[in-house]
Amino acid sequence: MIEKERNILGSCGLFWGIDQPGLERLLDCLGAETAHYEKNAILFRAGQPVHACALVLSGALRAEAVNAAGEHTLMAWHGPGALVGDVLMSTPGGVSPVYVIAAEATTVLFLPFSQIMGGCRECCPAHSRLRENLIGEIAQKYWAQRRRLGYLSVSSLRGRIAMYLLDRSGGAATFSLGLSRENMADYLCVNRSALSRELARMKQEGLIDYYRDTFRLLDPDALARWAQ
Repeated sequence: MIEKERNILGSCGLFWGIDQPGLERLLDCLGAETAHYEKNAILFRAGQPVHACALVLSGALRAEAVNAAGEHTLMAWHGPGALVGDVLMSTPGGVSPVYVIAAEATTVLFLPFSQIMGGCRECCPAHSRLRENLIGEIAQKYWAQRRRLGYLSVSSLRGRIAMYLLDRSGGAATFSLGLSRENMADYLCVNRSALSRELARMKQEGLIDYYRDTFRLLDPDALARWAQ
């Protein structure tokens, strides 16, 4: 594992409060395995049981739902440090409702649920902390889904965009979404062309500025009013 990937592990919420020596012992105890996937390779298939979560070390994963007509809808996008499959592996008899696919060349670390919950032979504090952190990660996923439902409940396209950008900014004036226009449109359940036109109008009106996936909020107060 390269230094950059080690830094990702150290900053991941799943390992919060665990020092580097403790983390190395923990990964060995868990039997964690690193895997590399080329772009468009499938990690989890819809209907497949999930017994381990995947921590993204580099690259990105996209979760896609496919309807009966074969149409794909982006459900989530996961960059470095994201944990994928944690909710599914914790659900008894649960299977993946989506396809999880490498959006680019991606390296992940697989952590088996049975080893996480089974404890270790040394009963180390790091293992107890890991289980506590896993519960926290699952809770965050729940609230993230609630936020997405909040976006989709906004009837106007501009309001939906405004709410999403304000949330993703985290209070920063300039930030990167890490999403293409197509993926952003899929996530907000809107037409891509309509999204692009509305973003262009918002830029002309001085509400936002952007270049590719990097956005700058020029008038957060006005955006907040639209989001309401």
